[in-house]
Amino acid sequence: MVKRIIIGLFLICISSCVIAQSASFISFKRIAVKDSIILDELSILPSSLKVFNGVLEISSNQYQINYSKAQLTWKIKPQIDSLNVQYRTLPLSLSAKQFHKNPSLIERQVIDNNPYIYSIGKEENAVFNLDGFNKSGSISRGIGFGNNQDLSVNSNLVLQLAGKLNNDIEILAAISDDNIPIQPEGNTQQINDFDKVFIQLKRKGTTLIAGDYELRRPDSYFTNYYKRTQGIFVSNIFKDKKGNDFETKFAGAVAKGRSARNLINGIEGNQGPYRLNGNNGEQYIIVLSGTERVYLDGNLLLRGQDNDYIMDYNTAELTFTTKRLVTRNSRITVEFEYSDKVFARSLYNLNEGFKSEKLQMNFNYYSEQDNPNCPFLQDLNDNQKQFLSRIGNQIDQAIYPNIDSLGFNENEIRYKKIDSLGFQDVYVYSTNSNLAKYRVGFTYLGPNRGNYRLNNSSQANGRVYSFVVPVKGISQGDYAPVTLLVTPKKQQLITLNAKYQISKRTNIFSEVAMSNNDLNLFSKFQNSQNKGVAYKFILNDQRLLNNSDSLGWKVKTSLSYEYTNQRFKPLERYRPVEFDRDFNFRGVNLPNANEYWSTLNFQLLKSPNQQFSYGFANFVRKGSYNGLQQNFNANFELDRFKVYYNGSMLNSTTDIDNGKFLKQKFAFSKAIKSIESGFIYEQELNKTSNKSGDSLNFQSFSFKQYDFFFKSADSSKKAFLLQFSQRFDDLPFENKLNAYTKANTFTGKWTLAQNSRSNLSINATYRTLNYLNNDMLKKNEETLLGRIDYNFNTLKGFINFQSFYELGTGQEPKREFIYLEVAAGQGIYSWKDYNKNGIKELNEFEIAKYQDEAKFIKVFRPTNEFIRSNFTNVNQTLTLNAASLLKNNKKDFYRFLAKLSNISVLRIDKKVLASNGLKINPYQTQIDLNNLVALNSFIRNTFFFNRSNPIFGIDFNFQKTASKLLLTNGFDSRNNQEEGLRVRWNLLKKSSFTMSLNSGSKRYNSQLFTERNYLINYFEVAPEFSYQYSSNFKTSFKFDLKHQKNEINYGGENNLNLKLSVETRYNITKKGTLSAQLNLINNKFTGTNNSSIAYEILDGLQPGNNLTWSAGFQRTISNGIQLNFTYDGRKSDGVKAIHTGGLQVRAYF
Repeated sequence: MVKRIIIGLFLICISSCVIAQSASFISFKRIAVKDSIILDELSILPSSLKVFNGVLEISSNQYQINYSKAQLTWKIKPQIDSLNVQYRTLPLSLSAKQFHKNPSLIERQVIDNNPYIYSIGKEENAVFNLDGFNKSGSISRGIGFGNNQDLSVNSNLVLQLAGKLNNDIEILAAISDDNIPIQPEGNTQQINDFDKVFIQLKRKGTTLIAGDYELRRPDSYFTNYYKRTQGIFVSNIFKDKKGNDFETKFAGAVAKGRSARNLINGIEGNQGPYRLNGNNGEQYIIVLSGTERVYLDGNLLLRGQDNDYIMDYNTAELTFTTKRLVTRNSRITVEFEYSDKVFARSLYNLNEGFKSEKLQMNFNYYSEQDNPNCPFLQDLNDNQKQFLSRIGNQIDQAIYPNIDSLGFNENEIRYKKIDSLGFQDVYVYSTNSNLAKYRVGFTYLGPNRGNYRLNNSSQANGRVYSFVVPVKGISQGDYAPVTLLVTPKKQQLITLNAKYQISKRTNIFSEVAMSNNDLNLFSKFQNSQNKGVAYKFILNDQRLLNNSDSLGWKVKTSLSYEYTNQRFKPLERYRPVEFDRDFNFRGVNLPNANEYWSTLNFQLLKSPNQQFSYGFANFVRKGSYNGLQQNFNANFELDRFKVYYNGSMLNSTTDIDNGKFLKQKFAFSKAIKSIESGFIYEQELNKTSNKSGDSLNFQSFSFKQYDFFFKSADSSKKAFLLQFSQRFDDLPFENKLNAYTKANTFTGKWTLAQNSRSNLSINATYRTLNYLNNDMLKKNEETLLGRIDYNFNTLKGFINFQSFYELGTGQEPKREFIYLEVAAGQGIYSWKDYNKNGIKELNEFEIAKYQDEAKFIKVFRPTNEFIRSNFTNVNQTLTLNAASLLKNNKKDFYRFLAKLSNISVLRIDKKVLASNGLKINPYQTQIDLNNLVALNSFIRNTFFFNRSNPIFGIDFNFQKTASKLLLTNGFDSRNNQEEGLRVRWNLLKKSSFTMSLNSGSKRYNSQLFTERNYLINYFEVAPEFSYQYSSNFKTSFKFDLKHQKNEINYGGENNLNLKLSVETRYNITKKGTLSAQLNLINNKFTGTNNSSIAYEILDGLQPGNNLTWSAGFQRTISNGIQLNFTYDGRKSDGVKAIHTGGLQVRAYF
């Protein structure tokens, strides 16, 4: 029976290629492109590393890898932001020092050299003598040259340092000269700040930081901020003889970003992404990593794929995980910092603190200002500065024409000016060097607010806008040739507060603040409106009920009063996140005025689970709003009964409205043994009516929600939750609240953790939304979210299965891209002027086959267009290793089976049109391509025979990759599939032979550039013979026969490729390595030579005979210094020889 089970599992694996991904056995990561990168804390399995740019693998000739240290170093550094890596790790770090006993525990070292104690030899560094420090990193300088490119220079510095300069001063440093233009990924709770550069010195109570650091909220009521800065920070703490504490903090820095706050209304069944915007309506911003605070319905969320949300900082897109259902009722608040480098911006901050036994005092000064004379992204002429000086603080009026006559430039988008259909000064895209002399910038104004639209069918390398004729005086476009000029600003805030302990039971707190907010430093007009003041007073009292400890109850009383002047401007929000909603004036256009907020609260408390509170609150905006709110809260738990209530009632008046706003939530539960069941009732009733006609206005609404739940009452290994929710929403119609929607939500969670070898977690939510008012424009909706995590390891490690599955609903943004020119050899793409017009067009860029041609990078840009979609994600890994189960079995049949193993990997990220319904099956392949919105899949299966045998082995590989990208000009998709068989045989001790047989297909489809579409089938035979003359010298001979044919309906191109290669490598012990390679290539090609398809089939070469060669020399000059020299060349019939080279010197710390 065991024999049949084992045979059956292997047959299933070979035939069906069940695939998956592992987070521990196989790792997939996105890395920032730096000169030297530590990929993992563990050592990497040799030959397992693959580096990808998207789905395209980067040649290993461009980098070198230290497998023991898991360190990747670039020989040819690509000029792109980030790459994806895939590798397998060993269960330990081979570079770490290993010992069974710590030598210091055996005997104290009292003499310089004790021959009877083993000590680990120190690695000497003749270049940088930094003994006594923990250090890592390198510094490099290099040049690139060739007869087909200009001379290029590159340099890099990376250093991590920790230690003591002497007995008193500690140093911690992270130094780099990399200018990384991207932010790290926001899919984990902890952010990896790879762009943080700083030096920190500490001595007793004093700390000095120079470089990147964060400023956090001080001990203040009105002062609230979280700033990422670059500059100097000094702090000092000391205690006087009386025991009083003094603390001083000073910061002088360059502000990296500007604070912003977005209020977003959730969309039914849309998990995201939701795009964030800047303060001036900027659509395309970069959020500074880790600065965001995300609230859903007033609750602060936690970042991370395993938590509540993930953030793409580079595109400012927020996506909620399947653990947080987003509906039409969801209120999303996001506070963040974004990169805003219109002007150079400085920041100064001073905090002074004093603390004694009864008194605490704090002084805070904050000043942030733009430098009008140092613009970065906006060059203003004198006319524009004069224009800004006249508008004062009305910065929304700073709209200015964005048209400049600079002459023709084939590398930029240019327009000609014409008169069309009675409209003057109409700008039309042109490549005519005599007419196209205008550089025009366009700004998105919103639907039907401009006379231009984005031309999605243009082939130009950049955005092109087209004029749209107005209809009956109404604009039909979204863009206009104008720009909103950004004014330089200054914001200052000073606060002084004190907290005094009057007695053991009573304390008071008071803070006064003054702000200065200048919205336009170019203008002195309206400067008298810049300054404002604010004041806060709080009295707290706590005492025993009846002055007796026997009852255990405490009475807490709190009284507060706040005044803010109408011109007072805080740095960021300091009141509760939904303060405006709680007082029912969110979305109401109230005039700016002085504000008064007073509260009185009473609390009866025995423990956190036994307490009652009642309070009053009055908020007044002088002359326009007055609101009186009452609050009651109760929480009581006894004998496994739990009762909770929280409610508030608001009566408010404005100039034109009267409002009543009731909010309440009641919860009751009872635990019986290990099961807890309960009921939750929640209600909000908002009736806001017009004073004159007593009619309900748009603010009015009502909802009631009923929840019933069963869940496990303890933290056992089997935890579960079953919950049913029903919600009724009412909206105003005909002067009363009428039933509008009914929603039913079913939630289930189950966690089963039997042991470390088996873990299962299931989380699912299903929701239906029905419209009750017979609105034909609204359709009933349903939403399904789910997630399954499962890890399984059994039969002594014979079967190892890890799986992650997720499905849900969201939206996919349309994207566009352009190509930017960089230094030769530092890009990814090359430009081929197929139509010989000298204009760089989108369909003329190819992935560069050779370094000297790599002069361009592709930059994707998001748009404000989205398509609703349903998504499914699945990541799985299945590993079968018979040796772990049968290694001790002596029978021949089992010994044969022990030589078999298999690794399967599957990753599918698929999105289909939401109108096409829910697609639960992630493996479904029969999907109409018109309904498939986006796809990114990777499937790989490798079957091994004799994998660990050094003499003979066979590998069978199957790999399939697919991608589909939603662009503004249509879809762009690629599909590659390959089957391969590799046989290795070490004939003799010094020789080895491998035979590789591969067949597959490559498909590319573009809706816009149909002339680039292809479906190429290929077959390849590649035998290779290697001879190891000595431990230092090795030579390899390889013959490669490859036939490729494009399908007839795609063009029918055909090529037979014959390639003869010889490669030799010579290692000089402790000195370096010399390598050389020569390739003779013959292409028998039929088809059009000057085309994108020909470039793909010919691999960048020409029909007929071709010759390529390369040489490399790596020399260790001394301890810590390494010299790298590379040289490549190629020659084709009728084409001049191309020579490229590079020289780099690297010194290690």
